[in-house]
Amino acid sequence: MSPTRSAEHTYRQWSSPILLELKAREHQLNPSDREALHNILLERRLINTGNPAGPDRRNAAPPDDANR
Repeated sequence: MSPTRSAEHTYRQWSSPILLELKAREHQLNPSDREALHNILLERRLINTGNPAGPDRRNAAPPDDANR
């Protein structure tokens, strides 16, 4: 594993629990900080947003029409 990849892995291991703890205390944050936290949680996919469709879905298969 490259040094950069290793550092990213370590960062994610340490930051995920911290972000989830902030989520539990988000009621104590001001609105702009709460919005920033929500955006990070969405980006990191640490909160359940249901079953995303379109470009938000990871490894999205092409529509059936494209296969015909």
